[in-house]
Amino acid sequence: MKLLPVLTILLTGWIYSFGQNKIKGTIQNKDNHQPVAYATIIVNDPATGKTVNGTVANEQGAFEVSNLKKGTYNITIDFIGYTRQELKGINAPQDLGTIYMVAAGKALNEVVVTSRAPTTENKTDRVVYNVASDITSQGGVATDVLKKVPQVTVDIDGNVELQGNSNIRFLINGKPSSMFGNSLADALAAIPASQIKSIEAITSPGAKYDAQGTGGIINIILKDNPMQGMNGSVALSAGTRLENGAANLNFRKQKFGMNVFFSGNEQLSSHTPSYRTRYTFDTETKLTQATNTDFSRKAYQTGLGFDYGNLSAGLSYSYFGNRAIASTYQQPGDLYFSSDNRNHTAAVDWNIGYHTQFREKADELTLLYSGSNGNPYTSFVQGDTRSWTPGTDLQHNFSVDYSHKVSQQLTLESGAKVILHHFNNTAVSLPDTTQSYVFDYRMNIYAAYISARFSLFHNYDVVAGSRYEYTTIAMGKIPSYGEFLPTVNISRKIGEDQRIKLAFTRRIERPDKELNPFVNLSDPYNITMGNPYLKPEIGNNTELGYSRNFKSGGNVYVAVSERINTNDLKTYTAYYPTYQEGDSLYKDVTVTTRRNIGEEYNTGLILTSSLPLTKHLNIRENLVVINKHVVNHLDNGNKTDGINWRLNLNAAYSFPNDLVAEAFGEYRSAWNSIQGRVPQVINYTLAFRKLFWHKNASIGLTATNPFNQYIRQLTTLNTSNYTGTYLRMVPYRSFGMSMTYKFGKLQFKKEKEHGEDYLNNPPSM
Repeated sequence: MKLLPVLTILLTGWIYSFGQNKIKGTIQNKDNHQPVAYATIIVNDPATGKTVNGTVANEQGAFEVSNLKKGTYNITIDFIGYTRQELKGINAPQDLGTIYMVAAGKALNEVVVTSRAPTTENKTDRVVYNVASDITSQGGVATDVLKKVPQVTVDIDGNVELQGNSNIRFLINGKPSSMFGNSLADALAAIPASQIKSIEAITSPGAKYDAQGTGGIINIILKDNPMQGMNGSVALSAGTRLENGAANLNFRKQKFGMNVFFSGNEQLSSHTPSYRTRYTFDTETKLTQATNTDFSRKAYQTGLGFDYGNLSAGLSYSYFGNRAIASTYQQPGDLYFSSDNRNHTAAVDWNIGYHTQFREKADELTLLYSGSNGNPYTSFVQGDTRSWTPGTDLQHNFSVDYSHKVSQQLTLESGAKVILHHFNNTAVSLPDTTQSYVFDYRMNIYAAYISARFSLFHNYDVVAGSRYEYTTIAMGKIPSYGEFLPTVNISRKIGEDQRIKLAFTRRIERPDKELNPFVNLSDPYNITMGNPYLKPEIGNNTELGYSRNFKSGGNVYVAVSERINTNDLKTYTAYYPTYQEGDSLYKDVTVTTRRNIGEEYNTGLILTSSLPLTKHLNIRENLVVINKHVVNHLDNGNKTDGINWRLNLNAAYSFPNDLVAEAFGEYRSAWNSIQGRVPQVINYTLAFRKLFWHKNASIGLTATNPFNQYIRQLTTLNTSNYTGTYLRMVPYRSFGMSMTYKFGKLQFKKEKEHGEDYLNNPPSM
């Protein structure tokens, strides 16, 4: 814990106070010079894009944003019925005088004018998906939103891939959480879509970011509100498959801000029939199983966060769990058996951070501590056999980041991070106590990085750096190891709206809970288990991309990518005529586990676009084509090739009187795995949303796969000694209704003699 005194010294040494600076002005209609009352003014940091402060104009159109540090800002001015404006490079303090706004559809030459924030934004290292205008996900969960994110693929079971790679580092508001550790699909299903502000898919993370996740990083940003005053929102939904609710309350007064939230959802019990066959060449035996499974899931979350000046902190609690009751009839043997599987995780997350700028905002220092304590629990009952596995998952993260602006052309960044991770569980099995065990796993990561941002030949923007991560694992005889992880991102801006980039990143996927040797015997003929002998996977990722933004608000992104993984981690199934586990002997079984199978080469083509074809119609498209080439050293260097492509289309049309209709459709092709073939998936959603009460309330209707109760999924397996099929009929049809309501008071400042006042029902942001 030597890092704690260092952080304390740095924190104490850099805290100091800044003078108060203001930006003020008056907003008027350009045509008639009348005040634009209650327009929204947001002040952003041009370097990070983060909101610094904001306010609302009073009845005379006057506004004043105070509590600013001396420096340069970007200002966004917005109001319903007017074209959004952005004033860039505004110095504080400053009186902007009169600012003219133009009714929607007219041009303005005096200031920079942009349309409303697009649903998708392409940046040099990531793509950002803004959820506000997504109505087909209303009443859904994070999994439903992720299906819309460019370059992201979600299968029917909630498993996520980024550019064809499933090894992804998931963050909440830029911070890790143990809630993702036990079951990623359950964790994502625990977050209502109504709680999400945006999702960032970071395909080319810089040296500053943790290197965990060869696929990249997905950062889920929850809703907040930077405006002065008190406000909040409530969202409720009910449907044939999912019910959820969420509430947010925000308060901001001068430098102090606070956010409180609660959400909960339940996936109603659904019935899934399945049919499995397996033919073994050596013994010439055939096994058939017909299974019926009833599955249900529930979750809730609550938390609070606050910030005061340079300090910020947060505390949250989350719980999610599922239950699967299955009954199976098997031939040969005319056997019947049933099982009851239950899983749940409760997690507490906390964080405290300090961020400051100095030397005229040229340098920045950030200190952050975050932690998470989860309690995963699994139980299993089958006949006289029963087991239960309580556990703890404790994480501590300490980081310090420093940015120094050497000149207008060169900025240096450096930092260090320590991650302390301890996972423990105890499995108790009866009556066969030999299957009981204690799993204790400690992983510590010590990291440091240096990065430079500079211009090259006056035309190219370069961000280059390297990160070193040293990993120690206290479990068995696993050796410690270190990795140098370089990154480089070169981009060139063409005009004001086009950019070309070339990026390379080297990343790592460390196995953690997969090392747990837990054996799942819920189906004694198809066993799954962990693997304590896994090695880390190393990924080398290259991406060449071109992006263009259109003045109409649309954008397009085209890229080619090459992702090469060594020590590639894959799920692998092997057949055994007999298999010993504890004192029990199992016959004619398959055992599925994770293995380092060899190398994987993913060559990809990416094409995404968001195009407003008319004033009322917007089309979004997302196409990802991946050619997978896998060299499987477990099967004598067997090579697997196959093209997997995914296309989704989203069309939104705005009718008069604040009525919006949206349709979303997705197709994912079948593709070859290392041991068989994964089936195609087709799904679609239709939705309507009506705004009322000055756009502060809405009601929506959604229908997913309304004409098909089930999605048919036929997976095939082909190995050297057996073949198999697995047919599932996944219930996917659903109908739902959702309601939202925004409320609150936003504070604005009038002239000094009028004192303070509040405004009810602010404009939607």
